[in-house]
Amino acid sequence: MRLRKRTSPARRFGLLAVAAGLAAALGAAGARLAGRRRGHADGGPAASHPVGLSREETYTCTCGQAYRVTGVDRHRVYYPEGKDEPVLGTVCVNCDAPLPVGHDAAVT
Repeated sequence: MRLRKRTSPARRFGLLAVAAGLAAALGAAGARLAGRRRGHADGGPAASHPVGLSREETYTCTCGQAYRVTGVDRHRVYYPEGKDEPVLGTVCVNCDAPLPVGHDAAVT
């Protein structure tokens, strides 16, 4: 007669928890990829800029140049109004005034 080795309840519960965590992670990754294929991130409406992952704001320089702004803090990206190419520097394309950066920069 062959004896069968029993798995302890704690080990069984741990294995089930790991499997559930992996299933949840795979489901979330699949949903995010499906949202990207539809043209928008996280199931929200499609954005008008190429990145599509952050909310858009606007900023107007003292010279009157308007910008679409995406991202936050030091990851902020400025797009001159009517153009799809971002500003590569940290100054206004018209007057060379510094664009707001950092935690205390308020963009409205």
